[in-house]
Amino acid sequence: MKKKEEFDNLMQQKRKYFFKIALLIFGIYFTYDYYDNRNEIKNLNYGVKANELRKALHVPIIDEYMKARNRHDDGFFGNGWSSWKKTPNKNEILHIYKNVTPSEKDGFILNDENDGFRKKNGDGKIMQLNIFSTIIGDSILKRKGRFFYYESKPRMEKELNEIEIDSIAKSWNLDYLTKK
Repeated sequence: MKKKEEFDNLMQQKRKYFFKIALLIFGIYFTYDYYDNRNEIKNLNYGVKANELRKALHVPIIDEYMKARNRHDDGFFGNGWSSWKKTPNKNEILHIYKNVTPSEKDGFILNDENDGFRKKNGDGKIMQLNIFSTIIGDSILKRKGRFFYYESKPRMEKELNEIEIDSIAKSWNLDYLTKK
């Protein structure tokens, strides 16, 4: 009987330490994976390194205040960057997100990019401009857009063509986005 009690105590101690060790291993793994993934996203050829090409093509750049995130978890192939802020201050143009989907043929070149900008108008309402860019061969750009008031009910959206995107970009002082 005494041997059985000793055996039970030994097993209970092993379980106790096993749980702590397993928790520590998982914690180290997830911490490493998080920072390794952020570092990989930062160094992608279509990441910050492509900002000069984006400027030349009139595509929104990845702003310095944006944080990288992996989009594989969302069911998309590609990566994204987002602002920690959700709403802009007065007279601020806030680039709230950028989603990048690289070319399926060559995962290192630009292909589809989606961007969202927000600005507060004089009434305190927040306007949002979404730009959907398709880059063909690092030289040709096609854009579509959408304009709406953020968090308004009902949400009335306006689809935008290239000229309308340029008009809003110019009025918001996003001059590098205007093609003309």
